[in-house]
Amino acid sequence: MGRRAPDNPRYQRGAEVGKTRRSAASAKPKRGKSAASKQAAKTTRRGRMLAPVPTSPEYRRLRKVWGAALLGAIVFSLVAWWQQGTWFGTVVLVLAYACIFTAFYLDFMKLRPMRKAAIEADKAAKDEKAGKSKKDRPEKAEKAEKAEKESDT
Repeated sequence: MGRRAPDNPRYQRGAEVGKTRRSAASAKPKRGKSAASKQAAKTTRRGRMLAPVPTSPEYRRLRKVWGAALLGAIVFSLVAWWQQGTWFGTVVLVLAYACIFTAFYLDFMKLRPMRKAAIEADKAAKDEKAGKSKKDRPEKAEKAEKAEKESDT
């Protein structure tokens, strides 16, 4: 195998021997992470996936209405597709859009604030359990209190 580039400094006379390019392996992170950082990463990742869901009767009722609106939108869309070009198909398509907009309204205006309030309350409970007070996180505590007041009304 021949030399790659004769004008490369490592092949010149008087060059410092042993100067080679670093391998990609030296740029990789080391494997010896602490158990605490692994546990913290695991809980934050899992915490996002398993966020607390409100269990109030109002939330359950609104969630059922939301699901029914989405199911109605799917059914009405299929009927409208089957009856396209007729006046009945147009009316059913309008009903499908009404169901979709109802589902969006319920999700954005009613259900999300309830979920956010539950998440904030869960964080506050975890902080109190860990020994942190609300004074340590004043802005988040204010948001949680505001969300609780909004969910009560």
